Amino acid sequence: MNYSYRLATLEDAEAIAPLWAEFAAERQDIDPSMGVKPNFDFEAYIRHQLAKPLTYGWVLEVEGAIAGCLIIYFYDEAPPPELPETLAVDQDLESPFISRRVGSVLGLYVKPEHRQGEAISSLAKTAIAKAEELNVTDIDLLISADQTGIQALLKRSGFTQAAVQFTKHYPLTPSAELPRLHPPYPEMDTPPPPHPDAIPLRDTASGDLICDRHGDPVFIFPLTDASGELIKTDSGLPIYPTPLRDPQTQEFIFSEQGKLVTCPVVRDSTGNIVEYQGIAQFHPPVYQVINGKIHLQKNESGEFQFCDIEKDEQGELVRSPSGMPLFKKDLVT
Repeated sequence: MNYSYRLATLEDAEAIAPLWAEFAAERQDIDPSMGVKPNFDFEAYIRHQLAKPLTYGWVLEVEGAIAGCLIIYFYDEAPPPELPETLAVDQDLESPFISRRVGSVLGLYVKPEHRQGEAISSLAKTAIAKAEELNVTDIDLLISADQTGIQALLKRSGFTQAAVQFTKHYPLTPSAELPRLHPPYPEMDTPPPPHPDAIPLRDTASGDLICDRHGDPVFIFPLTDASGELIKTDSGLPIYPTPLRDPQTQEFIFSEQGKLVTCPVVRDSTGNIVEYQGIAQFHPPVYQVINGKIHLQKNESGEFQFCDIEKDEQGELVRSPSGMPLFKKDLVT
C-alpha cells in the first residue's frame, strides 16, 4: 500500500477520534489503572489537543483515509523570562535538575492492519524532525513492555531506555472523602472587561494576556443580534467566536486594522446558528501548502479564506451520521 503523512488539522478530529478511542482502549487493557471515562467525547478531546499552541499532530493516510495518528506536545521546564521574579524563584525550587526543553509524545496509534514498519517510521521521523526544529533537549515517551517493534524502531533512531515503570492501582469507593490534592493557584491580574460578557484572551500555554499592537489586552466578545442582544445556544449559553491561529506558530491572527480575526459562525438555510452536541459550529480556515509547510490561505484581496459547508440539492446542510455538519474537503490546496 502507498502510505503518506501530513500535518493534522482541526478538521481531521472526526476521523482521528475513533482511532484515539481504540488507542485508549488498548492502553486500558495494558494498564487497568488507566480507565477510560464512560461516554468520553474523543472528538472534542482531539480538537482541544490540536488547538493548543505547542501541540502538533500528524496523520497517516492510505487511499485517502486516515489510518493512524501521532500527537506530540512541547514544553520548557524553565520558567518563562517574563515570569515575576518571586514566582520564578518558587518554580526553580521545584527541581534540582537542569531545566529541559521537552518534546513529549501524547500518543501514537495505527490501525492493526496498517502497522507496517515503513509507515510508522515515517510518522516517528516527522515528529523527531519537528522536535529538532524547535531545539528540544530531550524527547520523552512512554512505551508499553509488549510494543517490541516500536522499541526496536526507537533504538535504531538513537533512543535509549531510561527507566522501567511500575504501577499499583488503588480503587476508591464513590462515597470516600478525598483530601484535596490540588495546589492553590495564584491570582491572575485580569483587566476590567469593556463589556460584562467579554472575556480576556490568554495564551493557553502560559496564561499570559494577549495584547494588540498598542499593548492593550484583547477581549473576545459573544455573538449578538442586530439589536445587540446576546445570541445563545439551545442550552442558553452565550456563543464566543473561535480566534484564528497561524498553523506554524499557533499565534493569534490580527487584521491590518489590528482586530482579532475569528472564524465565521455556521448558519443554516434559515439563518439559524448550527450546533453540534450543544456547541455552535464555526467555518474552519482553508489551508495551502507552501514549500512543504501549511499556511492560511488568502484571496486576492488579502482576506483569509474559510471552508464552505457541504449542502444537498435542496440547499440544506449535509451532516455526518453523528450529526456533525460537513465542510468541503479542499482544506489543503
